[in-house]
Amino acid sequence: MAARMARRFVVLLLISFAYRADATEPIEELLEATFRVTDDDHSGTGFLIASSATDPDRPRRVILATAAHVFEQMSGNECQIMLRTKAQEDSYLRSPHRLAIRNQGEPLWTRHPDVDIATLQFDLPEGVYAKPFSLEQIADASRVHDRTVRVAAETWIPCFPAKLEANEAGWPVLRRGSIASHPLSPVKSAKTLLVDYQAFGGDSGAPVVMVVDNRPLVVGVVHGMHRQTDRSVLPFEERTLHTPLGLSIVTQAAFLHETIELMQAR
Repeated sequence: MAARMARRFVVLLLISFAYRADATEPIEELLEATFRVTDDDHSGTGFLIASSATDPDRPRRVILATAAHVFEQMSGNECQIMLRTKAQEDSYLRSPHRLAIRNQGEPLWTRHPDVDIATLQFDLPEGVYAKPFSLEQIADASRVHDRTVRVAAETWIPCFPAKLEANEAGWPVLRRGSIASHPLSPVKSAKTLLVDYQAFGGDSGAPVVMVVDNRPLVVGVVHGMHRQTDRSVLPFEERTLHTPLGLSIVTQAAFLHETIELMQAR
């Protein structure tokens, strides 16, 4: 009896370890799609989506998605996206790439008319290591309506808080939170949701991701944060104190679908 119980324990332990190994894979996937975007003065987070256009002449065409204000605060015609290459097994190298965001001062990105989301198409350089999200991995309004995306759901946020990169190769920092607002539907009136995680400058544009059926599902794009502002006036001093509430404002991903449609119609 004792031997049989021991064998059952070993089997259950092996199953547990196998499940944990599988469960980490979708988290790694969302890291592989996320990159820092910067013009040195400003920094934000962007993530890649596979282009639905079938152009045999541009097989490496991808869509960069971020918060619109990330591009808008950059004054030049170019920025850098900190891509990565794979040198050898489990070894990666930082690979900065110049990215045109304006042509003679005119924006090359497409901005959603109502929310803080922008998209820009470009061609991935050869040798870059990336795994873009598919369009099916971007939640639309139906995923909110059927309550796949709902209050209290666990979320993961790969980002670059205060320009911080996880390592020299430029991988994002993985943050964790949960959806903190209800209801989320209808999307047209609930354009943003709250996530219980503290955003910093540099997080703007980061994907907010749930793991559904062992696959990443982008449910929103980081837009900003909530904070409490206190002001005190003394005879010889005035102070303004901003205290973060640990609640981030996230634009619902359904509007990313609309932005991509607008971009492809240009």
